[in-house]
Amino acid sequence: MKKLSISIASVLCLLAAAPVVHADPSVSNGIYLQYGAAGSKSDTNAYTLGVTKPMDFKRSVWGTEATAYWDLYGTYHVADNSRGNDYQTWLIGLTPTFRLRFDQGRSNWFVDGGVGVSYTDVLYRSDVKYFSTRFNFGSHLALGYTFGAQREHEVSVRVLHYSNASIKKPNPGENYVQLRYAHSF
Repeated sequence: MKKLSISIASVLCLLAAAPVVHADPSVSNGIYLQYGAAGSKSDTNAYTLGVTKPMDFKRSVWGTEATAYWDLYGTYHVADNSRGNDYQTWLIGLTPTFRLRFDQGRSNWFVDGGVGVSYTDVLYRSDVKYFSTRFNFGSHLALGYTFGAQREHEVSVRVLHYSNASIKKPNPGENYVQLRYAHSF
């Protein structure tokens, strides 16, 4: 598990340091910290470090500006078990994410959404849920706000759902409410 942690951290650092290669200078690379709590009785907390890399995508949609980015992340899950021991798992994931920024892109408010893939080092389980696969999908919706002279800071509240899309049973799924702080550079 230590090797997986070092590998995840190494990949995230390399991607964060990679040069920006895209057409729109208003979109930039970023790094973020995120905390999430499961909405079930599983008492699971999720701590995430991630990087974002813009895609070469920009459109005007219904009075908004639509952009997209890659989200690569590593998450540490801890579930409290009634037996007195914590269950821990590491997850690595990749999600293509679309962002709508209001008022033709001038607003600091935005909405994000995406569906991606994830893989855990061991099967996820808690007192009330047991996943049958290490490979799962994650889908999210977020509402956020950017601030700073160059919009370099952002905070968002996200709702995330993990499940294996019924590839194998059981497929209980897990829902999280997350708070993210991101810094763009």
